[in-house]
Amino acid sequence: MPGRIAAVDAALHRAPLQLPKAVEDERGSGPLRWTHRLYEIELPQAEQAQAEAAIETVRGVDPGLALTAENTADGAEVRIGLDGLLVSTLRFRWAEAVAAKHARPRVAVVIGPLGDDLRIARQVVGLEAPVVLGVRPFRPFSREVAQLGHMFDREVVVQLDGTESPPEAGEDGDQPQANTGPPGIDELLASVPQAVGVAWQGAGAQSQPDPQLREEIDRRQLLFVGGHERDPHAALPAPAVLADAQAEAVAAQLGALVEKARSDGSAIIVGPPTDATLETLSHALPEWRAAQVEIVPLSALTQPVNLSAR
Repeated sequence: MPGRIAAVDAALHRAPLQLPKAVEDERGSGPLRWTHRLYEIELPQAEQAQAEAAIETVRGVDPGLALTAENTADGAEVRIGLDGLLVSTLRFRWAEAVAAKHARPRVAVVIGPLGDDLRIARQVVGLEAPVVLGVRPFRPFSREVAQLGHMFDREVVVQLDGTESPPEAGEDGDQPQANTGPPGIDELLASVPQAVGVAWQGAGAQSQPDPQLREEIDRRQLLFVGGHERDPHAALPAPAVLADAQAEAVAAQLGALVEKARSDGSAIIVGPPTDATLETLSHALPEWRAAQVEIVPLSALTQPVNLSAR
């Protein structure tokens, strides 16, 4: 067995993989004792196919050889067995994922729902960061809040919970609306102009938006933030929703979410426009910047990290 394992390892070194020094550990006992070798390899994800082809060249070295592979959070892992014994592990990490993990964590903050009070919306745009405005449609000041956000170069999203409906005939000067079910994307964007996406906070039976609306969001290539669902097009992280609580509790929630952003690379925080949330954020934002946490609009999380700026 030691000779067969050595032959497998020699074949790995002949393959064009540029293997680093292995981490070795002795396994088994007595006559059934062998050395397991772990190789940790960093390479661009674009080279995955070449790496797979290189590993395949090892397959014919021994009739008892078995290869298994699985994707991991930041790469892939290949395990090489010989007669049922794990003799080698190749742990690949994509260089892009490693670089992003060492970049500054990025946090997008959505405050909403807004649309009932212009004063509160002015407080939100007054925060010294690109905080995103979550605007509830069909409210007295929905359009005005959206336009205010656009004026102050803040991103705006339509914030929904599944209970929205267009105004009845004669309300807010709108034309009569036929009661044909949930509002479509055109109605939502007319009520909240300049919106770059939709933030969904439904619950229970409304835990997901109407499928037709979801299709319309995708077709328009709008961002979607909601529930535990990642945006399949923009790869946005699932949002964390702040509870409506006292300032100390909000600060604790924010601290935990920033730590999560450090480990994951990014985070989306959705918070209510309460005094406790706004006051706590106003104190936290300078501290985050001092701690190298980057506060960004939602659209920035759909773009690669600019490593040259780090």
